[in-house]
Amino acid sequence: MTTLIAWTGADQRGSNEWRLASIYLATDSRITWTGTIGKWDCGRKLFTARQEPHLIGYCGDVLFPIQALGQLVERIEHNLLFSPGSTSSGCADRIVTFLADSLKKYPPLERRDFSLLYATREGLGTACSFHLFQVDFRNGVLELLSPLPMPARSGLLAALGSGAKPFKQTLKQWDASEVGGTSRAFYSAFAAALTDGSDRSSGGPPQLVGLYRIGGGRSFGTVWQGKRYFLGTEVKDAVQVSPVQWHNELFEICDPLTLTRKGDAQPQPMPRSLQRPQQ
Repeated sequence: MTTLIAWTGADQRGSNEWRLASIYLATDSRITWTGTIGKWDCGRKLFTARQEPHLIGYCGDVLFPIQALGQLVERIEHNLLFSPGSTSSGCADRIVTFLADSLKKYPPLERRDFSLLYATREGLGTACSFHLFQVDFRNGVLELLSPLPMPARSGLLAALGSGAKPFKQTLKQWDASEVGGTSRAFYSAFAAALTDGSDRSSGGPPQLVGLYRIGGGRSFGTVWQGKRYFLGTEVKDAVQVSPVQWHNELFEICDPLTLTRKGDAQPQPMPRSLQRPQQ
């Protein structure tokens, strides 16, 4: 399995008005096998359409989703699945139909359970709306296609996979801190749960994608345990000319060369209540 989460970010307009400004998906990079084969911490689990506002992540079975979602995103990029400006529910229906048709051709004995989180946006700018759908396939058959409710401000939308329970336990500590209910709290709690290793099926570097009020899907680099990663694999080469934005475990925007917080980026220190006492 894995840990797959989704949350919204919001900004404040005026004294009491909050508006959603972003939606994110995050997951780990571990793929596990039964028996003696072991694990692999470089598996891709998140996909984005770079020119259109679509994000998809999966948990559960690996082989079918990683193949089918790669094909799916290419169709979206080339306007072969639905037209730009389609409703969120219409896009979700087309995605499910594509996967169901592909599964009909898949060997019956190899059809294993998996779940998806599909995020999208309708409109542009402050008038836009974000949407998230959960999709569950069981034994090759669609079991659930459900829109998930959107909060009025930053909030956790979903936590799926074998690591969902440990993540939620860690999130309780972050929610009780002075940064509770913020994007940094959701991502930092996720990173902390991965570091803790309570779920043996979740591990490796985190993967992170997101949508803002304008533009297509964005894939972010992650700074993890002193190294750079992008969608599950380490980036060892120079990256100073790359447009990719990098986040560390505290969700700070980082310089990919120094691996430290960018000078103009907002500091996101560890909450006082979560700091370990020095020995």
